[in-house]
Amino acid sequence: MSATFEMDDDSGLCIIRCNPPVNGSDSFVFTPDVIASWKALLGLASTREAIAAIMQGREDVSRYDRATGRGVWTGAFEALESALNDSATDVSMLAADGEVLNDPLTAARNKAREGMNLPVMSNETDANLIATLAADDSDEEPSSGIDVTVTKTIEGLDAFLNDESSQNVLDECEERFFESLLPRQNQQN
Repeated sequence: MSATFEMDDDSGLCIIRCNPPVNGSDSFVFTPDVIASWKALLGLASTREAIAAIMQGREDVSRYDRATGRGVWTGAFEALESALNDSATDVSMLAADGEVLNDPLTAARNKAREGMNLPVMSNETDANLIATLAADDSDEEPSSGIDVTVTKTIEGLDAFLNDESSQNVLDECEERFFESLLPRQNQQN
């Protein structure tokens, strides 16, 4: 596969061009904000993993409920908001394979992953990932189970991932995303 990555200076868009196509697409265009939201909503370990998920994910549109507006991402948004607010969430604790899940956020993320045709993660994988990210002393890139090999040969991607200004942009996007999920304070002082 031949692929290139660039970030358009004018629009801020990230553009990946692939030949031959990956998952039926010869290009992927997204903003750094999309990377931040996918990482948070799917419980992804890295920017590389988020980009791999964007390239491999395909939304199961049959899961969209026109009457309520609920789709693949709704439960993950609600569970993340609840986790940030430290309140209970209405998430089924039963996985498709019958495994009882004990973490509402992991369960919601897995439903979103299933809805995007991406691999789900066990509670054990999620716990190990959190511990690995917290330790931050490993030379190995952590993984939540997304196959990142599709990103390893993208020309220009490593430069983007290692660039300090790109990291600052991604950090700002992540901060904005999480702030958008926090409750608004009533400012009637």
